[in-house]
Amino acid sequence: MINTSNRLSKLDGLRGLLSLIVCLNHSFLVVAIPSFANVWQQNPFIFHDIQSKIQQLFMLLGNGGAAVTLFFLLSGLVLGQSMTKIKMNIKNIALFLIKRIIRLYPVYLLIVIATSLYMKYGFTYSTFLNSSAWFNWWMNFNLTQKEFIQNILFIHTYFGGVTWTLRVIFIVSFIFPAFVYISNKTTWWKDLIISFLLIYISFTLFNIEGFRDLRYLYMFYLGLIIPKFKNLFYSMSNRFAVFVLPFAILILLGFRYLTDEYIGGVVESIISFFVIGIAAYGEKISALNILDGKFFKFFGKISYSLYLIHFSILYIMAKTMFQYFPNLPYKNEYMLIHLVLFIISTVIATGVSLLVYRFIEQPSHSLSRKFGEKISK
Repeated sequence: MINTSNRLSKLDGLRGLLSLIVCLNHSFLVVAIPSFANVWQQNPFIFHDIQSKIQQLFMLLGNGGAAVTLFFLLSGLVLGQSMTKIKMNIKNIALFLIKRIIRLYPVYLLIVIATSLYMKYGFTYSTFLNSSAWFNWWMNFNLTQKEFIQNILFIHTYFGGVTWTLRVIFIVSFIFPAFVYISNKTTWWKDLIISFLLIYISFTLFNIEGFRDLRYLYMFYLGLIIPKFKNLFYSMSNRFAVFVLPFAILILLGFRYLTDEYIGGVVESIISFFVIGIAAYGEKISALNILDGKFFKFFGKISYSLYLIHFSILYIMAKTMFQYFPNLPYKNEYMLIHLVLFIISTVIATGVSLLVYRFIEQPSHSLSRKFGEKISK
């Protein structure tokens, strides 16, 4: 029998792991690498030198794109679970959306305001001899009043590196009630047809230049329908999972290296569907028990704040490093420099995220719960 009360416990640890993966990903993109423009874009089977290959292995573990895919499917699952508790009418859907905005928006607003103050009073855009093209791309815009308002309203998402994903989540939140309504009326095999139809549309109708947000809708729908397959995940044997999961995760982390982010995203979504399903419902499977540990659950608790905050901490640290320590061995020891950047920036971002969680996230949660109680009544 499936233990429905604890079935999502490993997902908290999974969120923590994913937030650390994104931190690792960004930390290893800062310094320009002499052998090629960007390790992130290289085929893992091409060998340049031992240091670049070690760096590439770190980037394989820190595949931020795969982490975002998992985040999107997780959001679909969690949103679906929360919407099953409400009666689907206009009033409750409106209250649900207000609850989502109250839950998610304050931390984003903090990022925009803090970054704006930094840009106004302590920032001058600069490129450096040893900074990567990825690093140079960020913060290269004029902070006008109009630009500030456009970022506040998600018209632009120039602050914080990962804030584009939050805009995707907000857009999906308004579409998601329709997804829930459709899924409530369909069987599992019809849901699969709808999912593959959304995948097809993401490469055609939703392939809008300059506005790629809708291309990720299918990931949220796949997350939404995971509970319909809970008996499949529950029936999986531990031996099968231990044998298959390592290969599946290797493909999950490495496939976009061999293709591109969109085709890779489809493969990542299919594998993520099974990984999340096993984590949520595979009670017989011990392979993911590590996600129940205190370490990952701690980061799971602050994962939202850490996910949004870490980039700003990393950018300020890296800019300071390039500016005041220009003679570091960037060309010869870039992997070690990236590793140090990851450790220090993540430690600082973790401390800041704890404060944000305590003084912004938790009050936002309390307020959003009050709206949740209204919905329940």
